Amino acid sequence: MDESKTAISGFLKRINLIHKAIMASPIIVGLVVYQTADNPYLLIFDAWDLLMLFAISAILLGFYLSDQLFKKYLLAIPPNASLTQKLEKFQAAFLLKMVFLEMPALICAAIFVLTQNLLYLIVIGGIVVYMSLHNTKKENIIHALDLRGGGGRKRIK
Repeated sequence: MDESKTAISGFLKRINLIHKAIMASPIIVGLVVYQTADNPYLLIFDAWDLLMLFAISAILLGFYLSDQLFKKYLLAIPPNASLTQKLEKFQAAFLLKMVFLEMPALICAAIFVLTQNLLYLIVIGGIVVYMSLHNTKKENIIHALDLRGGGGRKRIK
């Protein structure tokens, strides 16, 4: 158990660094498009046009797919796989999850470039906050990968 905790600690540092880099990209893109904007404005009431429906659809689809694919990848890990293999599969699943959360933010940045409506940048901020809530913790990895042998993979949250 101590060996697995040591392996998870090193893995945790690496995956948290990758997570922060993925979260930084929508922030950087949002700041760049804001700085290059001609005349940004905040208009909430007239924002429910076709582009807002597209953004909402992208957000809902991204959130749904990120969760479903993450669970599917974790359930596909064989129980007899080595710790290294389990951690690699978890990392792939987690990165896929983050990419599917990042895509709607980048779509909102593109829509902001088209409309100059600050509402889309606010949505990017909300997505980044949501992404930050999915930070990995040692206990979550141990539970998700069933490293204690208690059948935890069947109860993925």
